[in-house]
Amino acid sequence: MSLKKEIRSFRKSLLGIFALLIALTGGTDTGYASIEPVTKQTLVLEHATIVDVRSGKLSNDQTIIIKDNKISYIGNSKQTAIPDYAQVRDATGQYVIPGLWDMHVHVEDNYKAAFPLFLANGVTGVREMGASLKNVDIWKTSMRAGMPAPRLVYAGSTLNGGPADEAPHMFYLNTEEQAREAVRLNVTHGVDHIKVYSWLPRPLFLAVIDEAQKYGLPVEVRLTEAIQLGFKSIEHLHGLFIATSSIEDDIFKNADMSDLLGYSLAEIEASESYDSVKANKLFRKFKEKGVWPVPTIVTYLNMAKTEIDQRSKYVPTAVQKQWAEVIRATPPEQTELMEAINFLTPGMVKKLNDAGVPMLAGSDSSFEMTNFIYGISLHDELELLVKSGLTPLQALQAATLNPARYLDREQELGTVEKGKLADLVLLDKNPLEDIRNTTSISAVVLDGKLMEKQTLDRAVQTYPVIKVADLKDEPEEFKPSVQ
Repeated sequence: MSLKKEIRSFRKSLLGIFALLIALTGGTDTGYASIEPVTKQTLVLEHATIVDVRSGKLSNDQTIIIKDNKISYIGNSKQTAIPDYAQVRDATGQYVIPGLWDMHVHVEDNYKAAFPLFLANGVTGVREMGASLKNVDIWKTSMRAGMPAPRLVYAGSTLNGGPADEAPHMFYLNTEEQAREAVRLNVTHGVDHIKVYSWLPRPLFLAVIDEAQKYGLPVEVRLTEAIQLGFKSIEHLHGLFIATSSIEDDIFKNADMSDLLGYSLAEIEASESYDSVKANKLFRKFKEKGVWPVPTIVTYLNMAKTEIDQRSKYVPTAVQKQWAEVIRATPPEQTELMEAINFLTPGMVKKLNDAGVPMLAGSDSSFEMTNFIYGISLHDELELLVKSGLTPLQALQAATLNPARYLDREQELGTVEKGKLADLVLLDKNPLEDIRNTTSISAVVLDGKLMEKQTLDRAVQTYPVIKVADLKDEPEEFKPSVQ
């Protein structure tokens, strides 16, 4: 294509935007479960309207009794006796939904900013999709020491076969033994799944799959073949345009897909030859095999912005400066590529939804990429899912019920029901009327502990928002304020 020569020099800056998850769930002693908090108290939410995220039904004037960290009772407020010594919260006029999950984030060493922002935005669980193992250990230590944080499942370091750079969250693989050792090293840090980039050479892919399966963690290659090998989720819809193209074989034979740039160009080319019969067959396989698309529509939209988002007051000044430098240095050709992906993605999301394929909501949030704000970007993604054809209920399911199903934790997460863990969000407005109402947060309950919005906000630092035009070679330091 005409873009190909023009943007060769931008390969490195694009690396890491798109990741094809070869996500492997398994039976290891993993993630948050090993550091789960234990809340000892009784909390009562009175006169609430409960949103059933399965059916969309609203139950008015309900009382929710939470004993320790689980919901022990739900019933009509007029007929419910309040336990002695309980903490009582009046939820009159408010809507209670399950805690939200962001199913694609990159926390890295930004946890001190990320964790408070997630909780302030109602995100009580995250799936971390690539971090250095050193940072994994730091998070776990901080959470064990009592730092409030969402539930956390994580992939550990990403397995990459592309050009090596200094990214701390990557294992760069050249041999099958390196691939196996990378899997084993991730396992020693308690990972919940394995993530690899889709341009990893096939022999290394197969070595990763074989090694991962020893630990109950599955993986894959070409999308159709990957489903058979145990592929668990598709990040950014990566590979989906190629897999639904009538010229898929020609693309695999002729296209240079050794890195992200080549893969993205191949996807754009493939989109011009969409085969609906082939696509519908593939979508049926998704449903049969339990493969979960994670569109992250917000990814390229954020990166295509030519100014710092005004909501970036929650982003440290040093990060904003880096963003401004990237924006200022981004050539038009790279923006053209991002806009091409932006144009294509909503249509594919609609096709998946029309075919009945359930999805997961993920924001791809990371301070390493421009205009991503932990917590806030998930709400942007929910809005974009609705604009792409999902109903508000379906978008809400993508951040609540579907993550619980994906994680095989539906018995304890994903809905507001007796016996489930008390991860809840209290909203001032009905999210089924307008998905943007998920931002009208009044309080959050995490593991049975009530956190009012004012308390959550006080834990979040704020900073002046800079403008790209004001960036100097050595800009003055801004001092953060505490909200």
